[in-house]
This record gives sequence, structure tokens and C-alpha cells, in this order.
Amino acid sequence: MSIVVYWLTQGRPFVESFADDQLLAALAFSEAKRKEKDADGKPLHTHIVTNSELGDCVSKPGVSDELPADYSWSKSHRGGPPGPEGQPKTLA
Repeated sequence: MSIVVYWLTQGRPFVESFADDQLLAALAFSEAKRKEKDADGKPLHTHIVTNSELGDCVSKPGVSDELPADYSWSKSHRGGPPGPEGQPKTLA
């Protein structure tokens, strides 16, 4: 099991698993779940997620905390604090 689709139906969790070579089938399954409606025409499922960890992946698992020496960007401090007019600063 390297590809899984998770979803909620009326608050109850469900999962369907797929093999590495079934990515297209997993994506089609996810799309079908998104399109299913109840008797009132409202979406039947919520929080539909496709997750994969393919067996032939060549990258290291997880997130690295090693940054290049000249790397100083962060999302929370992209352009610094707002200017005196209240406008956010940008790096451009």
C-alpha cells in the first residue's frame, strides 16, 4: 500500500488503498468521491485526500532542516514589518 485515499462520510472515516502503479486509478477514485451527491444534491463526502509514498522514490523521506548558507527567506517575514502607511513591504 503506497497510495491511499482518505475521506469522511457523515463524519465517519474511510480509506481505500492502491498499489504504486495505480496512481491514475487513485486519482479517478478521489474525483468520483468528490462528485458523489446525497439525495438532496449536496456533497456526500468531505475531506477527500489522496496521499502517496511511492516505493521507487529516490529522495530522502521527511523535510530537511539544512538550508543553503545564503538562505534567509521565511514566509512570516517575507518583506519585513508593514511600513508607516500600514502597507506590507515586498521583496520586489
